[in-house]
Amino acid sequence: MNEGLERIAQRAKTDPACRFTALAHHLTEDLLRDTWQRMNRKGAAGVDHATAEEYAANLDSNLKRLVEGMKRRYYRAPHVRRVYIPKAGNPSKLRPLGVPTVEDRLLQSAVSRILSAIYEADFLDCSYGFRPGRTAHQALAALRNEVTFGGAQYVYEADIRSFFDLCGIPHKSNYAELRIMPNGRRRAAWEAGFGSERSA
Repeated sequence: MNEGLERIAQRAKTDPACRFTALAHHLTEDLLRDTWQRMNRKGAAGVDHATAEEYAANLDSNLKRLVEGMKRRYYRAPHVRRVYIPKAGNPSKLRPLGVPTVEDRLLQSAVSRILSAIYEADFLDCSYGFRPGRTAHQALAALRNEVTFGGAQYVYEADIRSFFDLCGIPHKSNYAELRIMPNGRRRAAWEAGFGSERSA
């Protein structure tokens, strides 16, 4: 793990009440380069039609420009290309899929690594959904072990569709602020960012 991420993770683990106020300085060229090596680069191109191969051809200069853009606050996430793919189990219905640009996907992955370093400390060991290094197969193995040896008598399956839309909890800002608190002028931008979804 990146040294900066290790420090964040350690602080989050040892101080559950800690609310982080400054994280942008962790988005360095080194972190972005490491994230580039780890991320899936096989995805489709976004609205700029740039492929991962094209981005990699000038990786160092692209990363330098990206970091500079964030530091000077002129980086703006590009629109997301919207495509429709057949739904699993019902090919006659389509579901929307957003395809970000390669560069924005890289930045999202790096930000996700920073946030994961904070929030991983708060998850229970029995939580598997969308966590790094955790798979659905591991969840099934843990469930099988609990049912076989742990004394469980019932298994309930539930698919909570649009839970946060229907329950009225403004989850994005409230839950994020449990551990991350932007201060001063950044707070307005933070809240505005949570409220906006761009698509093309």
